[in-house]
Order: sequence, then structure tokens, then C-alpha cells
Amino acid sequence: MVHEEAPRSVRFLAPFDPLVWDRRRFEHLWGWPYRFEAYTPQAKRLRGYYAMPVLWCDSVIGWANARVDGKRLNVEVGFADKRPADSDFRSELDAEIARLENFLSLK
Repeated sequence: MVHEEAPRSVRFLAPFDPLVWDRRRFEHLWGWPYRFEAYTPQAKRLRGYYAMPVLWCDSVIGWANARVDGKRLNVEVGFADKRPADSDFRSELDAEIARLENFLSLK
């Protein structure tokens, strides 16, 4: 059996993505609790209104909150542990933000 390396890319996952929706499994696999907080009062939110898990290679390492201000996309990223030091991470994160801007017809 050949084991392929995971793609070196960043993806924002929807809160109801099959990788995410089983919250107990998510915490077991990734070592941190993720909760969809859109219905949580703002003062009690830990990660944000619509925090999307961030997949880097083969690990979910944090979350991204994206909002549109006027015609500009603003993305804030948080990390369960620490920001990857890998030199590819920043460019791949920028590429995922650009894909979201394109999807939202902002570019």
C-alpha cells in the first residue's frame, strides 16, 4: 500500500463539513474542542460567530473568521496551538483567502 503525503494547502472548512460535524470525534482527532457559535451569545463566544476550522495539510490547526466590510474581505485566524512556522503556510493561507474572495465575487 502506498501512502501519499497530504497536499500542502490551507482550506477553510464549513462548520457542518463531514470532518467537523461530529464534535466529539473532532476533539478526539485534533485535540481541541470546536463549537459552532453562531447561536451563542457574543459575550460567551470563544472563536467567533462563524468560525471555520482551518485545515493545513492533514491537520485542523485553528479557525478563521471571515467577514465582508463594504467590498473588502477581512479574515482573522486563530490557532489551537501555535501558528505553523512552515514557510509555505503564509502563501497557502493567502491563496485560500483569495479563493474565498473569488467565491464571494469580491475580486
